[in-house]
Order: sequence, then structure tokens, then C-alpha cells
Amino acid sequence: MFEVGEYVVYGNKGVCKVNSVGPVDIPGIPKERQYYTLSQVYTRGSTIFTPVDSDKVVLRRVLTSKEAKDLINDAAHMNPVWIQNDKEREQRFTEILRSADTRSLFEMIIALHHRKERRLAAGKKATSTDERYSHAAEDILFGELGISLGIARDEVKDFVIRTFEDVR
Repeated sequence: MFEVGEYVVYGNKGVCKVNSVGPVDIPGIPKERQYYTLSQVYTRGSTIFTPVDSDKVVLRRVLTSKEAKDLINDAAHMNPVWIQNDKEREQRFTEILRSADTRSLFEMIIALHHRKERRLAAGKKATSTDERYSHAAEDILFGELGISLGIARDEVKDFVIRTFEDVR
């Protein structure tokens, strides 16, 4: 069970802070059922109510600082696989976003970055679908890494790139 004040990742919504644990005063919701009341860290005014005992959406603690640094250091050894079929790729990317699995998100970002570089080198633009998935993955992963490392979310990408270059 998560504690009040703890940071968690809630599926594809990203990092949330646990505001309360207990029954909620919402008509139609049983008073005996326990809920987490979460607020999204990077989206103002957004409150999420989710049952403590629900397994429909991934709800997990954010990475520790050490886990975050280990993940970034391991990026040089990741070997993301590109799925050629558009529908299969979109389905897989949607699954990754829902799972909020940090390694899979990182590999997805790397794969999309490589594809963007290839397209730009060929004189083409990045596709809007690729950009949408890349942005969604970065929002989730970089938001979590920002909390874990104690830095602003918009500084995470540069931190990752510097660390990645140092590892090489």
C-alpha cells in the first residue's frame, strides 16, 4: 500500500502524488471501499481516484535515484527492436505506454529517435504518429526520472544525453 505524500506512476498518466488513502465522498461509490486520491504532478488540477485493490491500471512507486541512474547508464546497451508493420508497432507502443515500464519506454524513445534521424537524413520529416508516441513516452519516463533524480522534467533529456555520451 502506498502512503500519503509518496510519488507513484499511474499507467500512462505518469507521475502522481498520493494525496489521501481512504473512502471517497462521491455519490454512487461504496463508502467501505478504499481509494487512492492522486494528483498528477505535471498536470495542474487533475485528480485521479483509483481503488486501492484495483489491478486494471499499473500503479507503482517511482524509481529510486539509483535505479534511475542505472537505467540511464544501461541505455548504451539497449537494443530497441523496430516493428515494420505500422499497426503492430502502434499496438506495441500503446501497450508500452499503458505498462509504464521504464526500460520499454526508454527503448521506444531510442527506436523512435533512430527512425527520426534516418528519415531526416533521407530528406523526410518525422511522422506525426512517431512524434506523438515519442512525446507521450518522454512525458512518462522523463517525468519519473525527474522526480527520481530531483531535477526538473525539462532538464532530464539533456541529463540523459550527457550521461549517455559519458558512458560511450
